[in-house]
Amino acid sequence: MKSLILAGIFLMCMLFLGCSQKIETAQESADTTFAAFEDTFLDSYWKQYPIASIFNGYGKYYESVVIPDSNAVENNIKFSRQWLDSLESSNYEGLSDNNKISFNIIKNWLESDIWYADVFKDHKWNASLYNLSWGCYYIINQPYAPLDDRLRILSKHLESAERYYQAAFKTLLRPTREHIELSILQNEGGLSIFGKSLTDSIKISGLTDIEKNTLNENINKTIQATKTFIADLKKILADKNYEFRSFRIGKELFEQKFRYDLVTTFTPQEIYDKAVADKKMYYDKMYITAGNLWGKYFGNRPKPADTLVLIQTVIDKISLQHAKPEHFFDSLTNHVYRLKKFIVQKNLFDFDTAYPMKVRIMPAFMSGVAVANAEFTPPYQKEGETYYNIDDLTTYPKEKAESTLREYNDYASQLLSIHEAVPGHCLQGIYNNKKSGDVLRSVFTNGAMIEGWAVYTEGMMLDNGWGGHSLEMELTHGKMKLRELANVIIDYDLHCLNKSKESIMNLMVRECFQTAAQAEEKYHRATVSQVQLCSYYTGHLAIEALRDEYQQKMGTQYSLKDFHEKFLSFGSSPIKYIRERMLE
Repeated sequence: MKSLILAGIFLMCMLFLGCSQKIETAQESADTTFAAFEDTFLDSYWKQYPIASIFNGYGKYYESVVIPDSNAVENNIKFSRQWLDSLESSNYEGLSDNNKISFNIIKNWLESDIWYADVFKDHKWNASLYNLSWGCYYIINQPYAPLDDRLRILSKHLESAERYYQAAFKTLLRPTREHIELSILQNEGGLSIFGKSLTDSIKISGLTDIEKNTLNENINKTIQATKTFIADLKKILADKNYEFRSFRIGKELFEQKFRYDLVTTFTPQEIYDKAVADKKMYYDKMYITAGNLWGKYFGNRPKPADTLVLIQTVIDKISLQHAKPEHFFDSLTNHVYRLKKFIVQKNLFDFDTAYPMKVRIMPAFMSGVAVANAEFTPPYQKEGETYYNIDDLTTYPKEKAESTLREYNDYASQLLSIHEAVPGHCLQGIYNNKKSGDVLRSVFTNGAMIEGWAVYTEGMMLDNGWGGHSLEMELTHGKMKLRELANVIIDYDLHCLNKSKESIMNLMVRECFQTAAQAEEKYHRATVSQVQLCSYYTGHLAIEALRDEYQQKMGTQYSLKDFHEKFLSFGSSPIKYIRERMLE
């Protein structure tokens, strides 16, 4: 009997092992097929969208420029529908969990492309979509090929510039005033790319005289085409009878865009309600902190009875501690050096501080949206630099410069550097390109993950001792939290609830303690973008919740460094997909 039982157990084990091997073989087969599909799809995608391939460093289609007419829109919709059909024929259930994430990312991306082209139709009203200088900048400056080859590619790329801008202007149908103004600003800034630096590069290059003449002719044609486009847009602005489209997209489109862009479990209404409720919570914390700082700055002077007035008065005093316009850039450069040292000392990341990351003055064609941003090495490129771009405050009018510096004072500017540089956007971008196992997650990025991470790092760094737990830094961080949740409120208020500019400015200045310059900048940003402002608070909430759940799961094996490394290893995937993998 014992022998029979043992024989039965042995037989069952063999059957189980056989089934397991078949399952593994089937999964390997599905994953192999999907990997081939993904490679073919991505190559086709970059061929369809060659400008996007430039930003991602793909290198194969840099010479191409798609003329932005109605045929291009129809072709894009057809392309997405065909690839969706091919994707749906994949063996989804047979895929590994990682490839299921990639499957869902591709599916959402293609459906989003169709929605943008067929429903949202921003190609008809967003004039800032049309700007060749962005792609030219990358063609010239990224180290994907020797200088001579880059210049030859640039020459070919510029051959269609006249047709490109002519088609762009014809495509515009009742554009918004705000996007026209932004397009003019950025296209004028983009002309600097074709200036002395490029001219000098052409002179020292090994191009033949014929090649140099052809390139210079194409550059001159591009400059003239850009100026003509700018002039045509200015004529629209000057037409007092022109009926501009409203920048407000309405609640229905906002909800749809929110779903495609953020890929989150929250609805717009839920995140809006959460932001409104959290505003009161931060008031309570900041009131206590401001009260504790009162004596340091105002001695025995009676405290204001109004909570908001008390907080604002202390913030105003702290805001006077700031750099001069000519020293702002150097100050932020120093932040990056100290931040790198800090995260190594605290063992927060497995980060190579020698990785090329530079602080530099923001290129002119990027200006007009934010005082600072991060720029990454394209995912497909093996070499290159990550940039922390800072706007040149010495070019600001005196009043605007002072207001901006008060907003980004000695404390807030540190949080800015954490958010944009280390360990925020720049560090996450480095991980995205170097440690993500699938390039798909590096090129089809999720805004809530990216912006949520940058916001998350602000609080995480303070919790670990950055700033020495000073009350000034604590109060400033509270103000930053109000600004981040206010992003949600003003975005939803403007596009879904039709709130006025006066209402938004009151929220920003009085209720969230922003300077006039910051409030004007944020209002402008909300008029030329939609949903993106919601990504900060939405992503931050999701990451903090995941960290708490992951710590509970890991128990005594949990470490903050382990959480960071594992979270960032998934590239810029939607957080809800990362959550599934980390908590499985």
